[in-house]
Amino acid sequence: MKERILQEIKTRVNRKSWELWFSSFDVRSIEGNKVVFSVGNLFIKEWLEKKYHSVLSKAVKVVLGNDATFEITYEAFEPHSSYSEPLVKKRAVLLTPLNPDYTFENFVVGPGNSFAYHAALEVAKHPGRYNPLFIYGGVGLGKTHLLQSIGNYVVQNEPDLRVMYITSEKFLNDLVDSMKEGKLNEFREKYRKKVDILLIDDVQFLIGKTGVQTELFHTFNELHDSGKQIVICSDREPQKLSEFQDRLVSRFQMGLVAKLEPPDEETRKSIAKKMLEIEHGELPEEVLNFVAENVDDNLRRLRGAIIKLLVYKETTGKEVDLREAILLLKDFIKPNRVKAMDPIDELIEIVAKVTGVSREEILSNNRNVKALTARRIGMYVAKNHLNSSLRTIAEKFNRSHPVVLDSVKRVKDSLLKGNKQLKSLIDEVIGEISKRALSG
Repeated sequence: MKERILQEIKTRVNRKSWELWFSSFDVRSIEGNKVVFSVGNLFIKEWLEKKYHSVLSKAVKVVLGNDATFEITYEAFEPHSSYSEPLVKKRAVLLTPLNPDYTFENFVVGPGNSFAYHAALEVAKHPGRYNPLFIYGGVGLGKTHLLQSIGNYVVQNEPDLRVMYITSEKFLNDLVDSMKEGKLNEFREKYRKKVDILLIDDVQFLIGKTGVQTELFHTFNELHDSGKQIVICSDREPQKLSEFQDRLVSRFQMGLVAKLEPPDEETRKSIAKKMLEIEHGELPEEVLNFVAENVDDNLRRLRGAIIKLLVYKETTGKEVDLREAILLLKDFIKPNRVKAMDPIDELIEIVAKVTGVSREEILSNNRNVKALTARRIGMYVAKNHLNSSLRTIAEKFNRSHPVVLDSVKRVKDSLLKGNKQLKSLIDEVIGEISKRALSG
């Protein structure tokens, strides 16, 4: 039965696709009318599910009937090694510098970049298998990060390979200089003979530059024919590279083309946390979430916003609250993008600032004196100065109606008894509310 299913699939795909995508593909089990396939590669699993779902579905239905279903599972394959690693690990030859922060470990994967990420990782692990790899997407979505991640991975794990990362501008300048100096043969030796993995960034800058495209075309051919890996990044897909030679565009399309989509909000929040971790900085969670929610046009600007807040914190010695972040990042945020803060959310932030008790403690079940006092001040001010309903206060402070009523009464009674310290804190909170209201 297993062989019949595999043969049925094989008849529905061409030979090249079978060899490329189904080399580690197998039938793991058949349970009634359900077939469980296994594959030793997460990237290929995702690709098969996306591109070959109908082929696999038809194949299992032909063999097992119209009610047949299937799923693909991932099974890691660890090759057996009969020898120990050397005490000093040999490293690949890096012909150009790479940013050490641009690694696969530092790349945050989300729905919009998962395919490109796994494609890049596969190329790093198995150079020459998907050749070329063409990654495209808008500005600041992580193309350079993925490109250099391939280089950094190979440098660490493939000691016999020579890696070169260049921008298209560098390729152009090197070509022009070599022609001026009569060293064209040295140029071709460098790019065609002395490199095993060529990583080219921002290839779109060669639009309209026919002479350089011709040189790139022949460089591409020689590397590809020699089984050397080529990875190219662009801000647009191959067919939209206007004023590019058709023969070069067709070569960009002959391997694997992967698109980077803008990250969704949850992915941006994860990316912001990773950026903060890389910078060894700390910001309140609500501030980091605000940045991720509002600086969404590209990841370079997101990083710039985070660094600006960290520099402000370091140079002033002040903590960055949400209000401060909004003021500091006005140049990063599109007009009318920032939503007005909920009055009670803003009140809680002010109480936290005035009392020195964190927002998390105020909303927690912590019953130490400072947290309890801050919480009661917040509920009192919300009821008597913001005129919020008991229901709203209870929801915002995660408390029941009776607890809110009791807290408001306790603060009121304490004020009537002449508690000057409590009155001073409340006055400071109300003063800050008024100040913010006047400043807009």
